[in-house]
Amino acid sequence: MTARREMARRGPLPEVSVRSSDPDEAREVGTRVYHSHRVTVLGDASCFAMSLDAATLGPLTLGWLSYDTEVRIESAHPGYYQVNIPTVGALAATCASRGAVAGTGSAIVHAPDRAAVFTGWAAPGPALALRISQPALEHHMEELLDRPLRHQIEFELVMNVSTGRGAQWLALVRSLATGLADENSLVRQPMVAAPFTHSVMRGLLLTALHEHRDELAAPAPAAGASVVRRAREYIEANADQPLVVADIARACGVGVRGLQHGFQRSMEVSPTDYLRHVRLRYAHCDLLAADPTATTVEAVAHRWGFTHRGRFAAQYRDRYGVQPSETLRQRP
Repeated sequence: MTARREMARRGPLPEVSVRSSDPDEAREVGTRVYHSHRVTVLGDASCFAMSLDAATLGPLTLGWLSYDTEVRIESAHPGYYQVNIPTVGALAATCASRGAVAGTGSAIVHAPDRAAVFTGWAAPGPALALRISQPALEHHMEELLDRPLRHQIEFELVMNVSTGRGAQWLALVRSLATGLADENSLVRQPMVAAPFTHSVMRGLLLTALHEHRDELAAPAPAAGASVVRRAREYIEANADQPLVVADIARACGVGVRGLQHGFQRSMEVSPTDYLRHVRLRYAHCDLLAADPTATTVEAVAHRWGFTHRGRFAAQYRDRYGVQPSETLRQRP
């Protein structure tokens, strides 16, 4: 079979869509997109084929990886954490002296400085493969802890993604993987992309097992009223930017969890909810001033970071008592 390779660059997201029956090409593509690695065919070599659909969004590279026969992959990935999630069958993984088998409902989390080996695809099917920049993920951990890390994060090898927070995190990752496959996806817009990537990384830190889990679960001192006031002013002035809670906390010189507790204590909302309220108000002002022949509700919603039209309409109706389309048509 002749290998087929398609490369496209749409905006800031380099994309790869490959299907190859050549093991050398499969290794070359996988190395370029993810990590240096070696592939050993354990199953029927005549059935070998690799499929990869992947894209990069800032510090994340996410893709669907599958083989048509059983293989063993040995990889090294300095500078990156790697999470592999089988959707069919199981992946058997070893890292240093640890070993585990992850079936559907589980994920394997590999550390950056250790060689990883995993075996799978005895039953062909896609696995979600997520590469995360080590500096980016550890920066998020430092912001959550409100202190510097002394060493890299030591994750448990297996992560449960079948129930609770794990299932919610997997749904978020799947949503991102689906969005990256669509050239018109809102995930490509900066107002949407930044919160999405932050949510994936922070969700992993708050869900997976690691040595900082208890510290993250402990209550943090709440930011005072003056800090919350500065945060509100910062949100008002920067609501048109792709803000996340960490940006707001950093601008106010406090930790993320302290700011969240401060908002809850002072206003009974989270910083994210307050940001959404402010953006909803600005969207309302834009709709009042817009020419209905020159703009649409969807365009205004997207400008202010609302990605789901039905959800935006419901939130708008709850706040203003009318549909956003009615406000747009009310222009004198």
